[in-house]
Amino acid sequence: MKLLTVRETQAVLRIGRDKTYALMKSKAFPSIKIGGRYFVDEDALQEWVQKYSYREFVF
Repeated sequence: MKLLTVRETQAVLRIGRDKTYALMKSKAFPSIKIGGRYFVDEDALQEWVQKYSYREFVF
């Protein structure tokens, strides 16, 4: 298991910092908050992307 930081998640998804934080705070996104920092499991991110492919995700 590899946990991605906000910056790493941002790079993978090619979106800005604010949108990445909005995703991390969303209940539909597989993130975890440890202390004051957000992380997402790399495999869970891949599954989430596949689930929302060809759909619009509004946050």
